[in-house]
Amino acid sequence: MTKIPLTGTYRVQFTREFTFADAERLVPYWKNLGVSHLYASPIFRARTGSQHGYDVVDHDAVNPELGGIEGLRRLSAALKGAGMGLIADIVPNHAGVGGTGNARWQDVLEFGRRSRNARFFDIDWGSGPLILPILDGTLEEVAEAGRFGLLPDRKSGRVYLTFEDHRLPLRPETIGRLIRDAAAATGRDDLAVIGDQWAELESIRAATSGRRARREALSEALADDTVLQAVRAAAEPSRMAQIAGSQHYLLMHWREGAERINYRRFFDVNELAGLRVEEPVVFDAVHRLPLALIREGILDGLRVDHIDGLADPAAYCRRLREAVGPDVTLHVEKILGEDEPLPDWPVEGTTGYETLNLVNGLFVDPVGYDLLARDAAANGIEGSVEERIRSAKAEILERSFSAELDVLSRLGADLCRHRGHPVRLRTMREILTGLIAALPVYRTYVTDTAGDRDRAYLQAAVEAARPDLRRGGKRALSFLVQVILEGARDEESRGFIRRFQQLSGPAMAKGYEDTELYRNVALASVNEVGSHLARPYLSPEVFHKTLQATAARGLTSLTPLSTHDTKRGADTRARLNVLSEIAETWLQLAHRWRARHADLRRPLPRGGMAPDAADESLVYQTLFGVWPVSADRVREYLTKALREAKRHTTWIDQNEAYEAATLDFATALVEGEAGAPFRRELQDLLATADEAGRRNSLAQTALQLTIPGVPDVYRGSEFYEYVLVDPDNRRPVDFEIRQAALETKGPEDDPPGRAKQHLIATLLGVRRTYPDVFLKGDYAPLPVMGADDVIAFARRYDGESLVVVVPVRGAGPTAGTVVVDVGSLPQARWRPIVGAREIRAEGRLLRIGRSSLSAVVISIAHD
Repeated sequence: MTKIPLTGTYRVQFTREFTFADAERLVPYWKNLGVSHLYASPIFRARTGSQHGYDVVDHDAVNPELGGIEGLRRLSAALKGAGMGLIADIVPNHAGVGGTGNARWQDVLEFGRRSRNARFFDIDWGSGPLILPILDGTLEEVAEAGRFGLLPDRKSGRVYLTFEDHRLPLRPETIGRLIRDAAAATGRDDLAVIGDQWAELESIRAATSGRRARREALSEALADDTVLQAVRAAAEPSRMAQIAGSQHYLLMHWREGAERINYRRFFDVNELAGLRVEEPVVFDAVHRLPLALIREGILDGLRVDHIDGLADPAAYCRRLREAVGPDVTLHVEKILGEDEPLPDWPVEGTTGYETLNLVNGLFVDPVGYDLLARDAAANGIEGSVEERIRSAKAEILERSFSAELDVLSRLGADLCRHRGHPVRLRTMREILTGLIAALPVYRTYVTDTAGDRDRAYLQAAVEAARPDLRRGGKRALSFLVQVILEGARDEESRGFIRRFQQLSGPAMAKGYEDTELYRNVALASVNEVGSHLARPYLSPEVFHKTLQATAARGLTSLTPLSTHDTKRGADTRARLNVLSEIAETWLQLAHRWRARHADLRRPLPRGGMAPDAADESLVYQTLFGVWPVSADRVREYLTKALREAKRHTTWIDQNEAYEAATLDFATALVEGEAGAPFRRELQDLLATADEAGRRNSLAQTALQLTIPGVPDVYRGSEFYEYVLVDPDNRRPVDFEIRQAALETKGPEDDPPGRAKQHLIATLLGVRRTYPDVFLKGDYAPLPVMGADDVIAFARRYDGESLVVVVPVRGAGPTAGTVVVDVGSLPQARWRPIVGAREIRAEGRLLRIGRSSLSAVVISIAHD
């Protein structure tokens, strides 16, 4: 089968509301758009009703809610018939364990460390029973209130402990005791035998052949209503505390349990349990179906979710590459630190957050941003970026990862003691908090040895963390880091290094992405996944240098502008970037609004006003970015933003007074009578700023489709879409209007967004016609004369040359001429492809009328 060049993807989010059949009907549209591959969210069986698919409960089954394996095959056939391929997201780091859908997790709950799946999940069995923090009181309080129940299930041959909507299987020993009690109550000696047989399962491996027969015997027994009633009768409050407290799991209050949880999670989500994919049996189980789909020709590539959560990402990538072969594309979700290169893994590249922010930085005016940053500082945002990030990460370690930090601290203290450098547990916890908080990247990749980059990152973290420690802590810090740099010399050091690296990533993600990015908002468009607040804007020189290195390395990472995880949609960011160009005007308006809206702010019971100045500024920028918008959408977004910031309220400890006051404030602006003057002034500003934002949208889209990498178009974003973070960016897409716009001719921007769609379709077509120029070609900056708001570059391969000229200031001039020096490129007649209505070649110079730059100028020539 001929491999389809990966020249452009279209990201879809499969749910039971958007299935394989729905996608199959849209294949002609995506073909006309020019997409080479459909890029799918996880397609494997997830929790019932999942809206994202990352909570996989069965890696061996295609999700029946999406259409099952047959629906997937029909979609694949339709794509192949259109000359397209399919890439799917896989989730090797974790699995969904909420509910009863995950059979492996249920087996672990039932049989504990003797379960055949005990090593499938990353559980610290040495600390005792599996901690499940699901109660809203103590175990005794819940039992006394009669809130526990027993649910015999004839179909599965299990007896479940119930609490609210939780169903947890009882251990065989408990079931045996309940059946023996039922035997005594009913005078059934045969039931006593079944009870004894069930109790015996505690002392033998759960994988024995007798397990099925015994479960069938229990199912038959439970078919007797008398037995059922006898088992249910055991659910008396006086007995339930003892029953619930004697399982292979320990039920705890959700707050206390979160501090003692003993299994690795995806970040701090209790319902997503970490997998030990480094174990061969687990790797095989997780990848059995994806590899089968590749062999069948259904899948052409894989996108690996959360690669940094794995014990050894490099070894994993090597194993996966060996399993899929050289022709299957592999992209990893890896968030890179500032100037951090992708490690030398056998993959095509990343999912592109670094490129998304590279492009965005071009459109931020430095002078205007600095004005906005000073205003933000006046609103209470204090300290340097680095200090704030360290503080947020340390807070998250204590707030969300206290249990993980405790385990790591014990491992570190044991390691130091065994090496002759005893450290108090409290001191070790301080050391690790400071070290992880100061680490400038998501994680290091130390295995048997430490590379030069890891040494540099750890040394930088040591220098930042050292001043906050006492003398003894400073000595211990140096010794501990030396242990890490020496690599995994034995199992003890290997276990410590693995857990250290698997904790630093979540600390960065939750501390930076989901805390600091919601706190320090000078210009909201800059606060994005994969961003670097210390470098909110960048020069064309840095942009060019970075992409030259990318092209020289041969990476073909995805280049998205929006994803399911971005804080704001691409067009929202493009419009917000205009504020950096009109910063003085914006700040004058914002200060006027703050004075005028004093009566809309509300005094709080414990003092202060809501919203405070920082949150009020966020409200104004949010409304500017997505206007027009409904109050419901704004309230939903602000609820999330306020809780993520953790300044006044959190998801766990909600400050209802502050939340209500801030949401009511925003609602009054959106639809209240008191907000009418604000709305008029905002609309007057948008009368000019919206057009500048659209120019930014078109320009950044042109860059996305022409720089090194593979453009990834997020569902629906081929039209202008002014959306916020999920779930706002996962609302249903109107594909009918998009299909009609692509198939018909008419005014350039009727309906709104058609100009962007036309640009995407045209450039995707160019990419499919000249794939090697984009996938193998080099990247050469071109001088631009007489304009500091325009960048130009060439993509070249085997005698074919593509020139791209893009304005990076949407509010900049639209009249005049821009001159680009094409240097030694072929002196052929340049053929305009998009934009460029006013272009004239004079030897090595291209003179382009600025009116042509309202979108982009792209031309191609041949030797």
